Amino acid sequence: MELFRSEVEAHSEALSAALLALERSPEDISRLDAMMRAAHSIKGAARVVGVDAMVGVSHAMEDCFVAAQRGRLTLSPAGIDVLLRGVDLMGKIAAASKDPQVDLMGRFDGPARGLVAELESLLAGGGRIGDRPGPATTPAPAPAGRSPASPGALRGADAPSPATIVAPELLDEAAAERLRRQYLDAQERGCDPIRLDLRSTRDLDVQGLALLAAMPRHAAQLGRPRLQLAGVSDEMETVLGVTGLGGSYEAQAGSAREGG
Repeated sequence: MELFRSEVEAHSEALSAALLALERSPEDISRLDAMMRAAHSIKGAARVVGVDAMVGVSHAMEDCFVAAQRGRLTLSPAGIDVLLRGVDLMGKIAAASKDPQVDLMGRFDGPARGLVAELESLLAGGGRIGDRPGPATTPAPAPAGRSPASPGALRGADAPSPATIVAPELLDEAAAERLRRQYLDAQERGCDPIRLDLRSTRDLDVQGLALLAAMPRHAAQLGRPRLQLAGVSDEMETVLGVTGLGGSYEAQAGSAREGG
């Protein structure tokens, strides 16, 4: 099992980095072959140890990469988001496999089937996500007696308040889940901007990286909130630069870069 986890971790990190790079430069399909081979390797490793949930997800991802190579699938930002969630799920399965008492099939069969269905829908639509709302969707009607708020009104007395989310020293799976909930709570409360403080963060895993990539995509789909960096450590400055994620966040006025 240790070899299986090492294989999944190595290929998952490569997949996350390649998917983020593809999202920045969708015309550059040179990474697709490497992504296909990474998914194929994960599938083989999962099959050897009998982790069927991961076999299904990695196989569906491999099919998507092959279809993209052949021009039958266009990987839009929404499609890349589905694939990144596939990488995230595989990381969770690998992490859970450290506990021999965990029933991997019982815990992950449902989520894996749901994700495989999304990937198959992505393939069938040639890259379109059928039920996922995009930025151009029609806004819901305002409650009776109230008119939709205008940008000018939001800048007035009822302007939304900001929120700050402080990341810990290690942005791992558990921390990423806490931050995700804090972000969604702040978003639901209408906070704007939402500020992410990375001054204490020195390291992260694939789930942490997936969260940093997912927050700007979610905000872009909704058209709000603004996402700002309240501070960044030297280590995270490097990560944001290498992955290109730094450009997805605004720099808060007066925010500092902290040394490591």
